[in-house]
Amino acid sequence: KAFNKLKKLKRVTVGKNVKIIGAHAFADCSKLERVTFKTVVIKKIGKDAFANLNEKFIIKVPRKKNKRYKKLLKKSGFEGTIR
Repeated sequence: KAFNKLKKLKRVTVGKNVKIIGAHAFADCSKLERVTFKTVVIKKIGKDAFANLNEKFIIKVPRKKNKRYKKLLKKSGFEGTIR
C-alpha cells in the first residue's frame, strides 16, 4: 500500500530496478493519470495494485515486455489501458 489513497499523485515512473509492485500500491489514487514502467524485470504485481483509479488512467510499458506485463496486470485485476 505504498501510494494508496494519495489524492495529489498525478504521474509515476517505476524505476528500472523494481521487481515487485505490492498489493494496493496505487489503489484509490483518484487523480493518478499515468504510470510509466522503465523496468523490464517485474516478476509480480500484487492484487488490486491499480484499483479504483481515474477513468483516463494509462499504463505505459516497454515494448519488448508488453505481452508479459499485460498478462501480469490482468492477473492483478487491472482492466484499463496499456500502451
